[in-house]
Amino acid sequence: MNEERIAKPEIAEMNGAATLPRKNGEMVFHDDWERKSFAIAVSLANQGLFDWAEFQRELISSIKDAEGDNPLHPSRGYFESWLVSLENLLEKKLAKA
Repeated sequence: MNEERIAKPEIAEMNGAATLPRKNGEMVFHDDWERKSFAIAVSLANQGLFDWAEFQRELISSIKDAEGDNPLHPSRGYFESWLVSLENLLEKKLAKA
C-alpha cells in the first residue's frame, strides 16, 4: 500500500514546543479554520514562499509569547499561535519584497 503524505516529514513530525496536537497518532483539529490554516502554511512552504524551519521558529516564539509567565494557562490555543505565526512570517516576507 503506497500512501501519499500531504506534509513533508519535517512538518508532520515536528517535536518540542511546536509539536502538532495529536490524539492516538492522528492530528487534532477542533474547528475547520484550524485545518485550513495548517493546510495554507504547509502549501506555502511547499511552494517555497518560506522555509519550514523559519515557520517553526516563528511558531515556537508565538507559543512562548502565549505562555508568558504561566505555561499551564496560555493566552491562546495552539492553532491560534499557528495562525499568528503564519501572519507574522508573511508580513516579514512581504516587507522584504
